[in-house]
Amino acid sequence: MMEIQNQLIKLLTTLLIIGFALSTPVLLLAVMLSKIGECFKYKSPKSIIGEVAVVTGAAHGLGRAIALELAGIGCHVAVVDIDINGAKETVEKIHQISRVKAKAYKVNVTSFTEITDLNAKVTRDLGMVTILINNAGILLLRNRLDPAPEDVQRMIDVNLTSHFWTKTVFLPTMKRLRKGNIVTISSAASLLPFAYHTTYTATKFGATGHMKALQLELAVEKQHDIHVTTVMPMILDTNDEMSDLANISKMNQLYPLIKGQTAARRIVKGMLAGEREIKIPLILDILYRILNLLPLSWQERLILISASNKFLSYKEISLNAKIPKQ
Repeated sequence: MMEIQNQLIKLLTTLLIIGFALSTPVLLLAVMLSKIGECFKYKSPKSIIGEVAVVTGAAHGLGRAIALELAGIGCHVAVVDIDINGAKETVEKIHQISRVKAKAYKVNVTSFTEITDLNAKVTRDLGMVTILINNAGILLLRNRLDPAPEDVQRMIDVNLTSHFWTKTVFLPTMKRLRKGNIVTISSAASLLPFAYHTTYTATKFGATGHMKALQLELAVEKQHDIHVTTVMPMILDTNDEMSDLANISKMNQLYPLIKGQTAARRIVKGMLAGEREIKIPLILDILYRILNLLPLSWQERLILISASNKFLSYKEISLNAKIPKQ
């Protein structure tokens, strides 16, 4: 009897897989049409005037651009970074464009204690935090091909572990208020792996998975007014080392570098609209969905056909490349 039940389960599972495979082209077409429709459909964004946002890694680059974007629409901003001078510069720029409250905080995001202290300070200075932007991250290791164990661990701690600490500290207040936004800056590398960039790729896969699981938890708890958004951009022009490397290795030939201000505007707009995932540019979303219809070996072959020379250039450049201690 047990054997018959197992055979029936296998048969039903097989039929479901076949049914899904047959319907996938139709589903893909529907998704593509819906994505095109979103470009023309007006969505009334919610107001965050007077709310308090914590933006990590906001001393420069994308973090600074997001902080300025939030301030421009009336959101008070806690500018968080290990680089306090850069964070203060971001605050100065905020005060030049807006009358919102903004303050710089020197924090090591890998420290749970410092994140806990940050929450207390921001609540005292600006108010209760209802917007969390997990942007802090390390892009490149000092030795990219044979990194020291401590550098690998630091990248994991900054790019992934810190997200658990910020969630643990800031989410309870959002749950009590029954509103909030958590935005995690992941990467296109969590969709299309980057050869010779394995630690970074792994941390971004982890960050994306973390947000997917959190979204499910909030749904189970019926916290429908706490929105989780994962951002997966291709290479931005906000990091000089990464921009130079992309230009030299010709990675920018796959797609031009994306301007930080453009990405920040798209991220804040998507957050206000309640988008769960933001892939920048849009073509990345379509490419990812099409690739996933193919067998894994085909996916790898297509990626290698289009990017193998770029990966080899990256490897060659990285053999002797060093970046400053982080």
